[in-house]
Amino acid sequence: MFIDIEGRPCLVRSENVLQYVNSAGYANDFHAVRNVWATPQILGGAGMFIFTTYATLPLLTSVGSVDGSGEALMLRKAVSEGQEKTTLIRLLGIGDDAEMAGGLANPMVRRMLAGLGDRHRNLRGMTEEYLDLFAGVIAISGIRMRAALELVLEADDYHRYWRYMRYSLALFGAELGDRETVSDSCARFVARHAGAGQRTRTYLAHLFAAYPEHTLACADALFPETRRVVASTLAGELPAGWSTR
Repeated sequence: MFIDIEGRPCLVRSENVLQYVNSAGYANDFHAVRNVWATPQILGGAGMFIFTTYATLPLLTSVGSVDGSGEALMLRKAVSEGQEKTTLIRLLGIGDDAEMAGGLANPMVRRMLAGLGDRHRNLRGMTEEYLDLFAGVIAISGIRMRAALELVLEADDYHRYWRYMRYSLALFGAELGDRETVSDSCARFVARHAGAGQRTRTYLAHLFAAYPEHTLACADALFPETRRVVASTLAGELPAGWSTR
């Protein structure tokens, strides 16, 4: 663990990040990020994948609450106000906000990621494993959506995309291995821990009501255990086609 230029703990030295964003390869990596997240359907579906995965992991939704049964990193507030979507768009550099453009090359985005890591690490019950899992789910979300939508991409784009995400999420405080390792570790964690807690139904109902247009779009991207929890928790309330997808 290193200390960044503003005194925050991070997994890469600040000078290494600056070296990366000023390297000859950064522009191609950043272009690959935009290729992975090329359509609004991917962004919307990936956001649904992230939140649905998270909402069906009681171990994570209890993080940050006083008694272990509270507001799950303020999931409902984040969904309602779109804070996490804005953060993801800025991390990826795919938005229209000129001030926050450029992805990781923008020092404001780097500070945002470091500050977000600070807040998450200080949550009651947060562990390095949970932080890595959450970051891993974010990193693989766009890839899983592309696979679900059968959108082909060059292997080099995936390689470059993953390098960008590893640097970015290291500032957040997460340590990502290679893409296959992270995908497998996320799948194993979900297989072991997916379930329904006392507030899972509330979270899922709120999420699906807020973004009905993305409910089916992300269905094939979800881990099997996540889909099982959703199907059992919202039985009779899911849109037609969910159970057969």
